[in-house]
Amino acid sequence: MPGMIPITTLVHEVARVFGPKPAIISDRWTVTYAELDERVNRLANAFIELGVQNGDRCAVMATDSIEHIETALAICRAGAVYVPLNYRLRQDEVGYLLSDSDPVLLIVDSDYLDIATSVRQIVTSIKQVIEFGPGREDVLSHEDVVNRGGTSYPNVALRPDDVVQIQYSSGTTGLPKGAVLTHHTLSSRTAIGLVESGRFASDISFHNAPFFHVAGSQLDYSVLVRGGTVVRHRQFDAERAANALEELGVTSAFFVPSMINALLQVPDISQRDFSSLRLIEYGAAPMPQAQLRSAIDVFGCSFVQLFGAGTEGGMQAVLPAEDHVVGGTEAQTRRLSSIGRPTSFTEVRVVNEDGNAVAPGEIGEIISRGPANMREYWGKPEATSETLRNGWLHAGDMATVDEDGYLYLVDRKKDMIIRGGENIYPTEIELALCEHPKVLEAAVIGVPDDHWGENVHAIVVVRPGETLTGEEVIEFCRQRLASYKKPAAVEFVDELPRNASGKILKRELRAPYWKDAGRSI
Repeated sequence: MPGMIPITTLVHEVARVFGPKPAIISDRWTVTYAELDERVNRLANAFIELGVQNGDRCAVMATDSIEHIETALAICRAGAVYVPLNYRLRQDEVGYLLSDSDPVLLIVDSDYLDIATSVRQIVTSIKQVIEFGPGREDVLSHEDVVNRGGTSYPNVALRPDDVVQIQYSSGTTGLPKGAVLTHHTLSSRTAIGLVESGRFASDISFHNAPFFHVAGSQLDYSVLVRGGTVVRHRQFDAERAANALEELGVTSAFFVPSMINALLQVPDISQRDFSSLRLIEYGAAPMPQAQLRSAIDVFGCSFVQLFGAGTEGGMQAVLPAEDHVVGGTEAQTRRLSSIGRPTSFTEVRVVNEDGNAVAPGEIGEIISRGPANMREYWGKPEATSETLRNGWLHAGDMATVDEDGYLYLVDRKKDMIIRGGENIYPTEIELALCEHPKVLEAAVIGVPDDHWGENVHAIVVVRPGETLTGEEVIEFCRQRLASYKKPAAVEFVDELPRNASGKILKRELRAPYWKDAGRSI
């Protein structure tokens, strides 16, 4: 995919064609393509006036809104690097991400201004804080920044290999790593999405994947470069989402399975008119077959499953609409548990520890090579060399492959838990648990959950002579971790199963919970 045009440039060109058409409909206001393009130009020029230079990092900690989308595009248009932050993290976690990325601007929702003020005293690279709100002493208002910038397209050269985004994901050691994405990477991922899912200028697309998740911005960009309309709510609410699908005539949507489950619980959902819907894309977490069948029945549209290494590798596999057959043959029913086949422009292999392709039905690691792969981990050459080997991305996803090339996920990123589309690594929680004076050792696994897809389950060995309750353990974790990472349940055992080398056998711990789930994970 040589010579890919930067996304922010494509949006500018599309705006010249679709000027008066709604580009983004939020839960507060609507912006046309012409208005969006002008605001992005103003912001980009204002950022440059504030001293932002090529390659400077600009961090954003905010919920999803028109302001957030236009800010991300403006940062890119100014030649800088967009760094989205998970607004659900604790202050010390945010502080680490900012210290690691060294941004010159920190842009936040009003709700997170106190955190921004605190970390600014520690992260000395931050020259200015901008608020999606009224602004206050030493903090600029977003609208004031918009109004101070000129309307002309910035005279900034954007090269394909320039860094445009640093997307953080949690690491297996508990320390997050920033995946470095170039303009070429971002454009390639968008192009792959367009090929696999299809996008039309007539589309009205509802998205609620947060921007701190790599799917958030990627989904919006795939619509905007085609001249479609994006529908965005600040945070997901099932009833409001159902209303939007029906009232706005939404034609396509993306949901993680927990969102789909919440939608199915809306009391009158089966009586709603979803005739405008042609496509629902889903991914980022396991989808039980029973839930998938119910969703297909209620919404009556095509379903497409997207799978990938997310932050590091983008979309790797897709299960297309034609493979979502309910009530079909045994082979078709089994295929509903697949993550699909490799996407366009992406080489995917399933290999053993020696790097050789496994036979059909054998478990191996998914590796991929293509233009969607990240360039590197920010400032972490050793982690980069472990993950990127000879151009192949090793993200740690384990799978089998059948004779027809369909992939079946077995394990996720070295025991990673995916709760409602959020990546949670057990090691971080295990380290917190072991800080408790009454805990001898602990293991954390993901277990099936009807709402979240997976939830956090802690298995604890208590020190001899001590007593401990599950409530005490959960409260202990709540004080040390982001809320979504704390265990939902705690199980107490006398000892943890181990192999000959002493490694905890998590597959044995998971087996009782997943045996009837219709999917091995």
